[in-house]
Parts: sequence; C-alpha cells; structure tokens
Amino acid sequence: KLSEHAQLRDFPLIGHTSGNWLELLTRSIQGKRVFEFGSGFGFSAFYFARAVGNAGAVIGAEHDEHELVDFERLYADHPLKKRIDIRLGCAFETFDATEGTFDAILIDVDKEDYPRALEAAIGRTRPGGLIMADNVLWGGKTAYSPDEDDAATIALQAFNKRLFSDSR
Repeated sequence: KLSEHAQLRDFPLIGHTSGNWLELLTRSIQGKRVFEFGSGFGFSAFYFARAVGNAGAVIGAEHDEHELVDFERLYADHPLKKRIDIRLGCAFETFDATEGTFDAILIDVDKEDYPRALEAAIGRTRPGGLIMADNVLWGGKTAYSPDEDDAATIALQAFNKRLFSDSR
C-alpha cells in the first residue's frame, strides 16, 4: 500500500531493500526507540515499527501537512500505527522537544540539513546505538567536486567528512 502510494505520487522512497536493512539493524541492537529526521507519509517508519516491537516507539517529524494526512489514511487500521508518532513541524524542533536518548536515528531531511542533524543526533544516540542516513552517496555526486551552487552535494560531502572523521 505504501509503495503503491509512493509510485502514484512519484515520491522518492528509501525502498524495500533499505527498509529491510533499517529493520534488521535496529533489531540487531534491540532498538526500542527511534527518531526520524524526515518521515514523509511513514514508509521507513513501517520498518522501524516492526523492529521496535510492541513496547517500542518510532517518533518522527514532517513539515508537510499533506504527508500526515496520507499517513493517517494509509495506516488507518494498521496495527503498527500505535507504535508510530509522526508530528507536524520542523524535525529539529520536534527532536529538541522530545526528551531522552534514542537507540536509532534516521537522517532523511533536506540534504543541506544533514550536518546539523548529525550533530544533533550524536549527543542523543545511546552508546551502541545507530545513526543512519539516506542519500549520502547522492548518486555518486559526493565523490566529485560539486558545482558552486550545488548546496545539497556540498552539505552531503561535509556530512560524510564529519562522519568519517568521528571515531565513534
């Protein structure tokens, strides 16, 4: 249902393979609390919700109200919905307003915000937890010198350098 909806809207998804990896990695650390920087209509939340189990929670943020309308419709009668809390608003404000640490954090917001999201996530991920990010290779563009006006690639390169240089 989620995939069909994405195809109809030409919405970019992480895809089933990546979703399965999110689920597997979250299960491997016995993750129970997940935060998503950028939730859309809840595609990746589906995989996280399966991973965290009945006592777990997936908290996310989405700035586009129509995505939350779609989330409510698509998950209307689904049992995983009770594990997913996608809030309308800025991901950074939602993250700051949510107390505690997380077992896993997914970064999938505007690419220019990846370095900021990483800095926020590092301090709030439990030891042994995971920080995961989509689009870091950006179709291979991060391996080359970007155009001066390609803010997304420049930000992703900064994100990758920061991530690579951090011993944690």
